[in-house]
Amino acid sequence: MKVSRLLLAAGALALSATVASAQTVEGTQVGMPRVNLVSANPIGLLFEWYNGEFEHAVSPTISLALAASSWEFDGPTYSSVDGIVRYYPSGKALRGFSFGVSAGFVNIDDDCSDCLEDGSSATIGVRGDYVWILGRDQRFSVATGIGAKRLLNNDHGVEGLPIGRLSIGYAW
Repeated sequence: MKVSRLLLAAGALALSATVASAQTVEGTQVGMPRVNLVSANPIGLLFEWYNGEFEHAVSPTISLALAASSWEFDGPTYSSVDGIVRYYPSGKALRGFSFGVSAGFVNIDDDCSDCLEDGSSATIGVRGDYVWILGRDQRFSVATGIGAKRLLNNDHGVEGLPIGRLSIGYAW
């Protein structure tokens, strides 16, 4: 009788350990933090507004990003590259609300040969963004945001430019 109880107790312990172990592994896979995000705006392609971004979480609250874009805005074509530092107050980098600062470079190209707007300038900017990481495996991302950047060279007839973000991407 003692042997059967001991075997029954050992079997129950082994079964519960297996179930608990499986739950931990599954929970870890789904809840793993994503530290990289690559995204682009496919809707912008319809309006000749091209942009892409790579973002990397360096801590639970801070991420670094590199963004490039090209768009036509009221005549001239603007091409820009920006380095971005984002702060996530929730402590979950690459998820939720963030605000950030950027520094970069913009090139302004107008077809007009004597236009004041042709040339390039360094830029600084501010932005607010929101990122959702979706899907069963938490790899699909949707990001949106707004902001503005100031041209440091005032010789182009443009003082500031809007920043807009609506992109989908992949997180890993």
